Amino acid sequence: MFGLHQPFLKVSREDSGRYVLPGDFSSPHDNSSRQENESKILVYSGSTPATFHDMVQLFKRPCDVLLVFLTGLLLGAVIANRVPHQYLPNGATPSASPYSTFEPPATVPAEYFAAKPLNNSCLIDNLQIPDGPQTFDACGFVIRSTDEVWNLRGDVTAAIDKYFHDDYVNAGSWGRRGIGKKVLHDSILAEMRAFPDIQIHITDCVCKGNDIDGYKCAMPDILDGTNMGPSAYGPATGKYARWTGLVESLVQKNAKTGQWQYVAEWGVHDEWSLIQQLGLDFKRVPRPWRNTEPLHDCQPLLSFHPRLNMDSVDEMDKQFHRQAFLRT
Repeated sequence: MFGLHQPFLKVSREDSGRYVLPGDFSSPHDNSSRQENESKILVYSGSTPATFHDMVQLFKRPCDVLLVFLTGLLLGAVIANRVPHQYLPNGATPSASPYSTFEPPATVPAEYFAAKPLNNSCLIDNLQIPDGPQTFDACGFVIRSTDEVWNLRGDVTAAIDKYFHDDYVNAGSWGRRGIGKKVLHDSILAEMRAFPDIQIHITDCVCKGNDIDGYKCAMPDILDGTNMGPSAYGPATGKYARWTGLVESLVQKNAKTGQWQYVAEWGVHDEWSLIQQLGLDFKRVPRPWRNTEPLHDCQPLLSFHPRLNMDSVDEMDKQFHRQAFLRT
């Protein structure tokens, strides 16, 4: 509800925990609509209302009319500057107008032709899959394991222990790496605290490999949930968000237990879209100053030649983690 208090317009919201930017559409996950929470009536809380006679006397004095006009302009400027801030969570500042868009060029730019070319065909020979039995339903494994960890609201810890290798490598946006099952467990629980109603909607799956060497799988997905707890990006905002991504996985049978498990995953999700939907100030979001992901030219993330190996950078990280684990 709006309340007008002298001398400035002050906005208050009875709906705690949820913020609505001007122009936002209410989400089906909101408990109430924007119209129910925001009254369009401004209530003046001053002294006795002015009478018609008072107004007539006022307009007989031109200087007073001019003063009222100028005061109205000043008050309007103050209101316009203060009101948008009330809708922005966590001290974020209102954004400027969108950048201008430009028509595409009529021809290929000369600067493009002047830049250094790149030929990725060196990668092709390293993508060949060796012959071998293919009885394992790798896509079925990816779908079932994702549901058991994220969607079914069952024993999350048991599912993580079952489906992920002890030396599991988790590669994410900005070149970030997480090594080991403990790091994975902590990150999953933190994400569930941030988005208690989170769901991962799998949109497709494709896997290549064999039962001996393992399988590499690609899974595009759509995630959605309501930010009710602190996240890796900032404090809770109460906002619903939907964001897309793609995960490539290495799945192999554990030689000791016989259980198929994730050995490594490379996941990239649209975190910029997520941060924007949460209404957070990107300048305050904890993140690396630049993307540290190394270039993998001519070397796939997963190569079956001469045997199934990860990229050298990730393999080195995995070996370092294993040695550190043995020393403890």
